[in-house]
Amino acid sequence: MRYPLIIATVSLLGLVSLPHGLLPAAETWAVPVIELPAVSQHPALACDAEELARLRAAYRGEGAEQRTVAALVAQADRALRSPLVFPPRGGQHNQWYQCEKCQTALKTIDPEHHQCPSCQHIYTGAPYDDVIFSRTHNGNLQNMVTAAWAYAITEQPTYAEFARRVLLGYAERYTTYPYHAADLSDDPQRSRSGGHLFEQTLNEAAAFANAVGPAYDLIHDWSGLSQADHQTVRTGLLVPMLENIARHAAGKSNWQTWHNAAFIWGGGLLRDEAWIRRAISDPENGFVFQLQTSVMEEGMWYENSWGYHFYTLSAMIEIAEAARRLNIELWSHPALKKMFTVALEYTMPDGRFPRFGDDTDTSIVGATWYLEHAYRAYRDPAMLPYLSQEPSRQSILFGRKPGPPPEPPQLSSRLFPGAGHAILRTQGEANLAAAITFGPYGGFHGHLDKLSFVLFGYGRELGYDPGRARSQAYRLPIHRDWYKATLSHNTVLVDGRSQQPAAGTLVSFAATEHFAAVVADCSEAYPGVRHRRLLCLTPDYLAVLDDLHSDAPHRYDWVYHNRADGVACDVASQPVAHLALEFPGQEYLQSLQQGQTEQAIRVRFTDEAGDTLLLVARNPNGASTETTVTVGDGVGASVAERIPLALVTRHGPAVQFAAVIAPSLAGAPVPVSAVDLQVVDGTRHLRVERGTVADLIVLDPQGNTQLNVGGRDISWPAR
Repeated sequence: MRYPLIIATVSLLGLVSLPHGLLPAAETWAVPVIELPAVSQHPALACDAEELARLRAAYRGEGAEQRTVAALVAQADRALRSPLVFPPRGGQHNQWYQCEKCQTALKTIDPEHHQCPSCQHIYTGAPYDDVIFSRTHNGNLQNMVTAAWAYAITEQPTYAEFARRVLLGYAERYTTYPYHAADLSDDPQRSRSGGHLFEQTLNEAAAFANAVGPAYDLIHDWSGLSQADHQTVRTGLLVPMLENIARHAAGKSNWQTWHNAAFIWGGGLLRDEAWIRRAISDPENGFVFQLQTSVMEEGMWYENSWGYHFYTLSAMIEIAEAARRLNIELWSHPALKKMFTVALEYTMPDGRFPRFGDDTDTSIVGATWYLEHAYRAYRDPAMLPYLSQEPSRQSILFGRKPGPPPEPPQLSSRLFPGAGHAILRTQGEANLAAAITFGPYGGFHGHLDKLSFVLFGYGRELGYDPGRARSQAYRLPIHRDWYKATLSHNTVLVDGRSQQPAAGTLVSFAATEHFAAVVADCSEAYPGVRHRRLLCLTPDYLAVLDDLHSDAPHRYDWVYHNRADGVACDVASQPVAHLALEFPGQEYLQSLQQGQTEQAIRVRFTDEAGDTLLLVARNPNGASTETTVTVGDGVGASVAERIPLALVTRHGPAVQFAAVIAPSLAGAPVPVSAVDLQVVDGTRHLRVERGTVADLIVLDPQGNTQLNVGGRDISWPAR
């Protein structure tokens, strides 16, 4: 099992720019010659003389750039004034810092007492203390590399001396710290993914590439670092860390990408080409292997989670930058550039990316560090709108002078068949955008969410995917039974069970500035059940048409989560303790109310910014089968955050759901008044009434689609 702990990236690296549009094709890209430069001067990997000169000039100057670099030095001053404490053993994963009963993150009372904010229970000892040890270790490493940068900028030996103390402190302790793993195992033969300083080779690799390597590089040539010190750092810390990481070959994995980042930094500092070759060209683990195997056609990381896409991209940057310092060109690999540019196409109206898989709130605003590196490498003008308007350490290092950026382009609907996503966008007052996932299962960090969607309107998130708990509760039931489970996603459950890991199939996609639509199938999520879903986005609403077919009768639960303060439905007026069917995840539902009807269903999600109306058509052709409606709320970023939801339940071997989701601002009229579904010879006719006009969406059994919206007739065939 994989339990990533993200360490903030702190390296400040430069690169040689590549002319925009002149990247080679992936099939013609060749691994460059790996040969160390004859002369090694330090800093050798963190920055070159020209870039360091820019930082020093900014520090001696004035204005915004001076303030940016001075803030780094001031941070180092605070580190020097703080007591340096080395915990008695290595740190443990944040996944353990949870209340077992309440499944919520603990609050630190002091380093030895940890309280649940819900039940007030106090936890003591391991592994709770060890989570605090991990935070202390991370703080020490961050302070160390900050001080090392301050030394490089100011040449004041007090900063180098502090970095030396931390380096030597860990060099003297690393091998004496007991080996331990995230599953609490202390047997390196049972769990090869553990470490001494941290509980994972992943964390140790990130610490090496982000802090240990850069700090040693930046103070390497300081006269106060003796030959004995160099020997201690190399034999007590660098080599043992690398050897421990190397025991765990992770293959196709974000872990291995960070391992490779540590290997190339270690090889550069130790002047050992074997580590560098291992980082770049190992046929089953290296940088090139990862780009060929783990990056999908359009550039999305295979785990289908934006959090892990950027987490992995951090390591890719470290590798490419370290390689550049060693005169090894990796930035030209076309898959690497795609990892940056694909993100620009996914940005939702509020700046966030769709929260698919194990993600929290990754946004384009948080991507500026990554894009700063990419812009220096590629000079792609499409990146300019997303770069910082104020100087950063990276912009100063790379020589970019920030200024007012150009306006971001008006994004259009896009299909990503490799990743299995369609992004639907329309122009209008609501600025609606939706995204559906139908692609391959993302593995450990993927979710059981095939054909699920999210929705944004009026600049905010509406249709909601919870991603993962902010507290990284990977080991707790809530991760398996809620965050990863199908119930927490905007899709259809069969017989109350979560989907099996599955991939869907694209049937059709079409878009103009006034509408966008996609049809996708999935027959793997529930064997014996075929699910076809049509999403059609107009300037006023999102229409969702589902057709589920099986040879045997089933219970089908159509689920929709919407961020709001509350939810109400006239039909669902009877309080219930739980759903009629026992299935994993319903223990996280609260405030449930239920009812039955044969008529169309109106559910209203309300908050002070405005309402979102959910209209679900009655069973087609006047069928008198009852539909059960349930409203309530589920879990958001934690059990304390509640997100309203609605479930619409029908039974049979084959059922249809036709829904329209229409947001409106507070006090404004709802743009949709009624919805109706009719089936003629297997063809679905969805009628959406908007006051005095009506739209018609037609889907035939082959997946061919016709649309009449606002008097415009459009049709497109299945693929």
